[in-house]
Amino acid sequence: MNLIFCSSAHSSSKSFKLTPGLLAFIFTVVFTIPAAVGGSLVYWWVDASERLQNNKASRMMEEELQAQREEVEEVKRKSIERIDALTPRLGELQARLLRLDALGKRLTAVADLSDEFNFDQPPPLGGPESVYEEGSGYTDTELMEELDSLTRKIEQRHQQLELIHALMTKRNLADQVYLAGRPVSGGWMSSTFGRRSDPFTGRTSWHEGLDYAGRENSDVLATGAGVVVHASRRGGFGNLVEIDHGDGYVTRYAHLNDFQVAKGDLVHRGDVVGLMGCTGRCTGTHVHYEVIQNGRAVDPARYVSRSAP
Repeated sequence: MNLIFCSSAHSSSKSFKLTPGLLAFIFTVVFTIPAAVGGSLVYWWVDASERLQNNKASRMMEEELQAQREEVEEVKRKSIERIDALTPRLGELQARLLRLDALGKRLTAVADLSDEFNFDQPPPLGGPESVYEEGSGYTDTELMEELDSLTRKIEQRHQQLELIHALMTKRNLADQVYLAGRPVSGGWMSSTFGRRSDPFTGRTSWHEGLDYAGRENSDVLATGAGVVVHASRRGGFGNLVEIDHGDGYVTRYAHLNDFQVAKGDLVHRGDVVGLMGCTGRCTGTHVHYEVIQNGRAVDPARYVSRSAP
């Protein structure tokens, strides 16, 4: 194949003979090399795009994982904060429950209900198995509200039990302080309250108590609970015990042979305070018993004749 090139300027022409080798070279230069370069460029672009997409996906996954890690850490932090917030509340509830248990034990002892209420054991519970609803657990807010409600209920119960205990203790103390009965377990009344003839002078005198005669060194009993305010010798009373019962009441037990209590002792009704004798101004073995109300001697007969509650 011949190629002829003509020039209009010089009115001349040139010819080239195309050999098969030259045609192959031209084809290679014109088509094969651009195709190879283009293919390489396309492959590089596709590979770069894939790498870019993979890197982008990897970065997205890493960012998502990091976000999940941060979310987990936030949940852990909030959980720790909730636990830290609940711990003192639980400690406070435990302390209040311990106080309630102690108060309950005191109440059962005062009311003599130990056989019915045992605060050393958990309360017996039971019932058929329940069907639990899905998602029936407490949320954080509901749990805190439930704890607040429980705290208020415990405080209310504690106040109520304290009031009941105070009333029962007061009633029990009032029952104990209540003056009743004779100051002796045996013997007989040898002199009454009021006007009588003085056993030494024979003149009319005022007797401010009751005299109970009996065996020497027999028991002399407290007629009510109280505090011993005097336990020593006093003039014509001889050996004298005085008990302050509160609310303005004082009882006296005179002419004792010996003391069974000392000043400051707490005594209950029926406790032995001394032994019957004949000390001081007396004519024989007996106990002189007085009841003083607000500083004035009153007739003990009204208290001797009534029964203890």
